[in-house]
Amino acid sequence: MTTAPTQEEIAALVPKIRADTEKFAKLKGWTLNPNDPITESVLEGLARNKLMRGKRFCPCRLPSGDSEIDKHYICPCRDLDEDMEKDGHCHCYLYMK
Repeated sequence: MTTAPTQEEIAALVPKIRADTEKFAKLKGWTLNPNDPITESVLEGLARNKLMRGKRFCPCRLPSGDSEIDKHYICPCRDLDEDMEKDGHCHCYLYMK
């Protein structure tokens, strides 16, 4: 997609992304952030990136354009386990211990 997705397109994709992220969090023994506005914002960012860039890039990091670097920031990102161990949450505050 070359144009920005509409809010309706984003909203239509959010339930699928929410289900995927909840399943992953449960598998790891984590939860999604109980602060709904933060969680919704991150899920919408993931949906927007999926629609615009074809992948669920972390919305808290700007893609560099280098596919080798950027692949590390597809949610769940490469830094997730380290962030969880150090901070108890991921960089975007989506996943929580």
